[in-house]
Amino acid sequence: MPKRRTFGYYVIKAVRVSGWFLLVLMLIYISSGYALRGEFGFDRLMTTRTAEVLHLNPKLDRLLLIAFIVHVAGVVYLSMKRWGWIKRRKTP
Repeated sequence: MPKRRTFGYYVIKAVRVSGWFLLVLMLIYISSGYALRGEFGFDRLMTTRTAEVLHLNPKLDRLLLIAFIVHVAGVVYLSMKRWGWIKRRKTP
């Protein structure tokens, strides 16, 4: 019989995936912002038009917001469970 996965297992996986996703999205967002301003040599990495499309894209903002909410909700849940604010359910 396969081992049953708990809710916490899936929360940890969601936190890890959303964390990596947030890292990539933030690097894109920050580098495109610096490319638009022409600072730190980021303007050599991408054209102004590419930076504008990336930085001002509402889809990127939505993805960033969703990843942030998933990540924070998972981390808060795991922290509250570790601190004892959320107790284990008693199985009948």
